[in-house]
Amino acid sequence: MISPTAIEDELKSRFKELSKPMDASPTGTEPRLKRLPETRVLMYDFYGTLFLSGVGDIGIDDGKSDPGLMTEVLKSAGIKIKDPKAGERSFEIYTEVVQIEVEEFKKAGIRYPEPDIRKIWRDILITLHNEGLIVSIPDAFTNYRISVEFEARMNPVWPVDGAAETLLHYKKEGLLQGILSNSQFYTPIVLEALMGRSITELGFHKELLHWSFEEKNKKPGLIFYRSFLEKLRKVDPSVKPEEILYAGNDMLKDIYPASELGMKTALFAGDKRSLKWRRDDDRCKNLQPDIVFTEFKQLKEVV
Repeated sequence: MISPTAIEDELKSRFKELSKPMDASPTGTEPRLKRLPETRVLMYDFYGTLFLSGVGDIGIDDGKSDPGLMTEVLKSAGIKIKDPKAGERSFEIYTEVVQIEVEEFKKAGIRYPEPDIRKIWRDILITLHNEGLIVSIPDAFTNYRISVEFEARMNPVWPVDGAAETLLHYKKEGLLQGILSNSQFYTPIVLEALMGRSITELGFHKELLHWSFEEKNKKPGLIFYRSFLEKLRKVDPSVKPEEILYAGNDMLKDIYPASELGMKTALFAGDKRSLKWRRDDDRCKNLQPDIVFTEFKQLKEVV
């Protein structure tokens, strides 16, 4: 049996092998900065904010998959293909299974559910086997491996320039920092793999890592944000919502819910792929973030 540490080390290695540097695509947006001296906690979105994202968000959420790459994904995960139709069929099943999972969560009253990608892939592989397209049902570790092989190809990511420098700056300053993000199990793994430091070395408080795959809820649901505030109260009950600065790239998923709950907000407008103004949404039409930043190092001027 493979140990959890060995699994994580292998997955980090695969992310390093499959990833390459990405440059931000300018948006033409002018930064709008001001000092927010009462800030005690800095929280960040991951996809499109701390990390550049090829599709602008996490793959299971907003990504568009390419059926042509699915055969490569299956083979790279060590799956023996019996029929060449397995690649195209796996993409079809992926779409079906995600939809079924989402509908099941919604029936249970969860408006913005976050399915676990490991279960999604388990169901896909069982179906492929039952249809005679792959040789055998792989073991549990394969669900982890194929999730990484899929995500790294369909949604390449890379740290935003200046992000690590800014995190380490505020670690030195003694501010609480965390991540509140739509995510999957591999999100903290790719963070450490590509930033080359552990989560704690980067300055994140382990109790302030609020991942949607663990909560089963995701943005822009207010439930997801409220459950974060409950975690924060356990870390430091004296912190008020207005003393939190939340940085994200999406006016609906990031700025709207954080603002609704009284947090200060910072819109990252440094990459065209991820910047989402959502001006056609009534919740965002008249909404303004407290600051707009186009380079991550600009956050050091704010707090």
